[in-house]
Amino acid sequence: MSSPLSSFVGQALTWVPTATFKDRYDLIAADGTPLAILDMSNWTSKANAHVPEGTLFLHKEGWSGLKVTVSTVGQGPLIATFKRKWTGATGQLLFPDGREFKWAKLNFWGTQKGWTEPTGGPPYIQFSSGSFTRKLRAEIQPHATEIPELSLLLVLGLYNVIVERRTAAATAASTAGSV
Repeated sequence: MSSPLSSFVGQALTWVPTATFKDRYDLIAADGTPLAILDMSNWTSKANAHVPEGTLFLHKEGWSGLKVTVSTVGQGPLIATFKRKWTGATGQLLFPDGREFKWAKLNFWGTQKGWTEPTGGPPYIQFSSGSFTRKLRAEIQPHATEIPELSLLLVLGLYNVIVERRTAAATAASTAGSV
């Protein structure tokens, strides 16, 4: 996992689930090279990610769960904060130096999501999912090579998709139980 992720621009990358009873995913390049790992608890929203630059720690904060902080392992220095909109489909990633990225649906059905400029535009990283699979395809676009936090964007994109899937499953379960 020492390769910089910018060298995989334009290639098909896939987040592949590697555990049955928890959310553990490996980011695999088309040639089979492992690039990153996300290990997320099934009982909490805490996750550890092992990326080429080191280890990241992600977790929700606050009673609403709309804010996610990214830091180095444990209670290390804050790297970035993600603020999800109440609808859950979009949000803003904020860095301490003032830079921002927008998490957004890229198509009507929400099967494609990505990181863009705050004002929109073409995605830096595009994520695509199928209806009946836990795998998530990711593609780094050529204009994203200047972003030093590509690993963070790839990991947080998967984290967001997992949280969205969990929320949808919980909503469906509570709705079915009340009928």
